[in-house]
Amino acid sequence: MKYAIQIFALAILLMASCTASNKYKAEKHLSAQEQHQVMLSVIRYMGHLPKKGTHDNKFDRVFDEYYSNLALDYTVVAYHQEGEYEFFMASRIAPSLKVKKVAIGVKMKRNSDGALEYYEEVFRTWKFEEEEMLEKGMFLFDLMVQGKDLSPYYPQNSGDEEYIEFPDSRVSFDISQRRWISTPELNL
Repeated sequence: MKYAIQIFALAILLMASCTASNKYKAEKHLSAQEQHQVMLSVIRYMGHLPKKGTHDNKFDRVFDEYYSNLALDYTVVAYHQEGEYEFFMASRIAPSLKVKKVAIGVKMKRNSDGALEYYEEVFRTWKFEEEEMLEKGMFLFDLMVQGKDLSPYYPQNSGDEEYIEFPDSRVSFDISQRRWISTPELNL
């Protein structure tokens, strides 16, 4: 019975993600150049720091080439604009023995010059093979766009089924610093 419920839940998830996938496909809303521009506008927040890079110096021109190349490792999978806010989901290959990817769900706002006024990474998924990453990522992306609560899909709440790696009970996204931060364990 337990497996029947899990299969039913997965079937619902698959149907929802297919509908969301078609609605939000990045190429329906943005040209390849516009998708690349989106990644360039956020890569210094989303991507790993370069060698000798810190959060204080990551905007130095010496790192321009590094970040331009790093942006090519990401794919804008989904996109939606609502009012002055843009939502997108990017994916990248994650280190693993098999080819796996993570998805990152972002809510942002840019001014008329294209500079970021607001940037929030709402979720990062676990490493999944591409099909599972797309199914779960698009499901989460749709919930994010609708402004729904994603906490049932955090690791501490999702049971045996993996969806979101971050945020979790110890790691959250700091909007003012525009990066993930760990919070010290309380009362341990």
